[in-house]
Amino acid sequence: MSAGARARAGVLTGGVLVAAGVWVGVAMAAGLVTAGVLLVAYCLLLMDVGGGSP
Repeated sequence: MSAGARARAGVLTGGVLVAAGVWVGVAMAAGLVTAGVLLVAYCLLLMDVGGGSP
């Protein structure tokens, strides 16, 4: 394998790793946003129902 071919393979592999990292970050961010929205909705529901307070 020539140096040029190794360099191209390294660039391709690095690009794949960067793309995978971006998608993992997007998935984690989407999960955190979803969890936050659900928590806010649950708290608003508790406030609407009264939450056991008089």
